[in-house]
Amino acid sequence: MRLRYRFGSLCLILGLAGLSAACSTGGEGTPPDRCAGTAPDRPSYAMHVQPIFNANCALSGCHLPPNPQRGLDLSSYNGLMQGSINGPVVIPGNAQDSRLVKRIEGRETPRMPFNRDPLCQFQIDTIRRWIDQGALNN
Repeated sequence: MRLRYRFGSLCLILGLAGLSAACSTGGEGTPPDRCAGTAPDRPSYAMHVQPIFNANCALSGCHLPPNPQRGLDLSSYNGLMQGSINGPVVIPGNAQDSRLVKRIEGRETPRMPFNRDPLCQFQIDTIRRWIDQGALNN
């Protein structure tokens, strides 16, 4: 009886130790860092920029038709380039002075996305590069 108890206890201790080690090593079960990534050298609107907007901005109650906030529709290239009720948000070739970049970097308030996690640095860099390279519909 004692041997069975000791064997069971040993199995339990080894099992917990193994589970603890697996959880602390960042193995395959660890979710990926959402901000791990780098901006492409030549971002494409369709492949790189629009997916960022779709995941973070073109959402119900935000910048999605039929009633996008401040009139800024981020569900399409044409909507983005049309701008908001305050005018253009993208100045092709000039990311630094584009209102969109000022908002996502927090240099102009309110920071966007509003009441959500900020964009990751590689996402901001992707949008900046795309604008600096002419903000093409590519």
